[in-house]
Amino acid sequence: MSQQTRQLAAILFTDIVGYTAMMQQDENQAVAIVKRYIGVLQSAVDNHSGKILNDYGDGSLCSFSSATEAVRCAIELQQQLQSGVKVPLRLGLHVGEIFFEGEKVLGDGVNVASRIQSLGQEKAVLFSKEVFDKIKNQPEFKCVSLGTFEFKNVDDKIEVFATVGDGLIVPKKEQMRGKIKERQQKSMIKKWTIAAAIMGLLAASFFAYKRFLAWPQYNGSDKSIAVLPFENVGAPGGEDFISDGITQDIINNLSKVSSLEKVIAWFSVRKFKKTTESPQQIASELNVAAILTGTIQREADNLHIIAQLIDVNTSKILWGEDYIYPNKDILIIQSKVAQLIVNALKASLTPQEQKGLSTLYTKNVEAYKYYIRGRTFWNARNPENYDSAEANYKKAISLDSNYALAYAGIADCYTYNLKGIPQLHAIPIALAFTNKALALDSNLSEGLTTLGFIQFNFEFNWNESKKTLQKALSLDPNNSPARMYYGIALQYAGDTENGLKECRKAVSLDPFAFPPNWVLGRNLYFARRYDESIAQFEKAKSVAPKNNEFCFWSEALAYVEMKMNNEALKQMEEIPPTAVNKIDNVDLLRAYIFARVGQKTRAKELLERTVKRDLDAPPYRIALIYVALGENEAALNWLEEGYRIHGLHMFFAGVDPALDPLRNDPRFISLLSKMNLHN
Repeated sequence: MSQQTRQLAAILFTDIVGYTAMMQQDENQAVAIVKRYIGVLQSAVDNHSGKILNDYGDGSLCSFSSATEAVRCAIELQQQLQSGVKVPLRLGLHVGEIFFEGEKVLGDGVNVASRIQSLGQEKAVLFSKEVFDKIKNQPEFKCVSLGTFEFKNVDDKIEVFATVGDGLIVPKKEQMRGKIKERQQKSMIKKWTIAAAIMGLLAASFFAYKRFLAWPQYNGSDKSIAVLPFENVGAPGGEDFISDGITQDIINNLSKVSSLEKVIAWFSVRKFKKTTESPQQIASELNVAAILTGTIQREADNLHIIAQLIDVNTSKILWGEDYIYPNKDILIIQSKVAQLIVNALKASLTPQEQKGLSTLYTKNVEAYKYYIRGRTFWNARNPENYDSAEANYKKAISLDSNYALAYAGIADCYTYNLKGIPQLHAIPIALAFTNKALALDSNLSEGLTTLGFIQFNFEFNWNESKKTLQKALSLDPNNSPARMYYGIALQYAGDTENGLKECRKAVSLDPFAFPPNWVLGRNLYFARRYDESIAQFEKAKSVAPKNNEFCFWSEALAYVEMKMNNEALKQMEEIPPTAVNKIDNVDLLRAYIFARVGQKTRAKELLERTVKRDLDAPPYRIALIYVALGENEAALNWLEEGYRIHGLHMFFAGVDPALDPLRNDPRFISLLSKMNLHN
C-alpha cells in the first residue's frame, strides 16, 4: 500500500507494564505472561473484527473500523487478563488517519494512541475525546473524563477518558505518568505532593475544587436535572437497594435546592435503570437540561463511586469524578455529590439549604441500610411489601431511636393504607409516628408532607393543611407528593385554578409516576373539565399499565357526566376481574355506573350483595349509588356515617359532581360545614 493511501481507523496501542524488569527477575514467568497476552489479544481482536498491524512481543498496534468495537476489545482484554496468568497491561485508543510505508504503520493518529497508552495503568481503558464522541450515546459504556494532557510531539491538548466496568479502574490524573510535556508533568507531581500532605476532608475538598475548575462551564438558563439510578457493579443483585438508596438520597438532597427549577423524582427515573436509551433521549422524555449517571462498586471494605454530569444540549460532561469511600462513610456520599452538582449547574444555595445538604439523619450505617431497604419495599406499593417496609423501618429505629426519617417512613405505611385497617384506626397510628418524626426534626419535609395529608384527609382542617404543606414545599420545592397534596388542599377548599396548577407541577416533577398523573385526571374531573380529565387518564394508563383499572372506572365516571353512557359502560367492562377489592370496592363502582345509565335494578342487586359481603365497604361509595338511584335520604345517612368514621373519600364531598343533586339539601350543607368545605 502506498503512502498516499490513507484510511480512518480506531487505533489500539497495548504494552505490558514492566516487561523488561520481569525478564530480569523471572524469565519463565515473563514468557508465560507474554504467551497468555498474545493468546488473549488474538482472540479479542478477532472477536471484534480488528487487525493486529504490528506485534512487538510485549505490545501491539491494532486497528478497527469501528470505535465501538475497539473499546469493546480493550475492555475484553483488560477483563480477560485479570484471570489465569495475570497480565499487567496498559492500553490507549484514538481515532485518526493511518497510512503505510512498507510494513510501518504511520500517522498522527498512531502517535496520539501511543501517547495515551503511555498514561495507562493496569486494569484501565483510556481513550481520546475522538473515541468518546463516537461512543458517548451508547449506554453500555460508562465513561469518566480524566482531564486534558499536553503530550510530547503533539501540538494540541488531548482530553483523555476512562471506562468504568467490572474489574476496571479509573486512574487519578495526579498519579498518571507518561509521555507528557515536562511542564505539565511537574505541575501534576506538585499537585499530587501537596494533596498527599493534606489530611482527610481538606485533601478531598482541594481536589474537588481543582477538578471543578477544569470542567466546561454550564451556560444554560434551565437548571433542571434527572439523577439516573446508579448502577450496582460487581455486587449481588440483592444489594441493589444500596445503589438505589444512594441515588434516592442524592435526588432528595437536590430536591431541597430552590434554585434548581426541576429535580425529577425517583419513581420516574427508576424506569431508566439499566436503560439502553441515550442521555439525550432520556432528557427529552423528562424535559430536563442535565443528566447525572453513576456506578457504585463494592471493593473489600470500600465503596467505589463514579459519577458524571452531562449537559444534554451540548453533550459536554460538566463534571465527573470517582471516589473511594470506606463503607462507614456511606452516609456522606449523597450530600457531597449533591453539593458538586449544585456547583456545576451554577445553582445558588441559601444558608438553610447549605445546612440541609450536610444534614445526617443518622450516624449509624446499619440503621441507614435498614431504612433504605424499608424504603425499597415501600416503593413497591403493595400490602405484602408495606409490612416488610414497616419491619425494616422499625429495625432502623431499634438501632437509632432518633432516626426521624424512619418514623416518617412508618407513618406513610399507614397513610397509604393498604393494610386493610379502617382509616379511623390507621390514621391515628400514622399521626403518632408523624408527630414523633417532627418532634425530632421540625423541618423534615417528609414528615410535614404526611401531616398535611392527614390534616385535610382525616381532620378536614384545610387551613392548617395548606400552611403545613406550604412549609414542606419551602423546605423541599421539588417534593412531588407535597405539590400534589397542596393542589388537592387548594382545589377542594375552593381554589380550583391554583389547585390544578400545583397538581400539574407535581406531574412535571414525577412524570412517569402513577399517583400524580391519576390525581390530576381526577381533579380535572372534579373541576368539570371532562374532556381534559379523560385525556389525562389515558396518559396515566400509558405511564402505569398495571394500574389501568383505576383509569377505566375514572374515565367511566367522566363519560357518565358527559351523557355518553355507552362509552361509560365500555370503560367499565375493561376493568380486569383481578381489580375487584384491590384498593377501592370495584363492585360498588360498577353499581354506581349501572345506576347512572338507568340500569337501576342491576345496580341495586349489586349494591345489596356487596354491602352484605363486605361489612367494611366505604360509606362514601355507597352514598354515591343511592344518589344515582334518587334515594337522597339513604345517601345522606351513609355520608353522615362516613363522616363519623372519617371514611376514605369523604374529603371529595365539596367538589364531586356525583353529589350535585344534594347541594341544596340542609343536611348536606350542614355536613359540608362540619368538614370545613365549601358547597
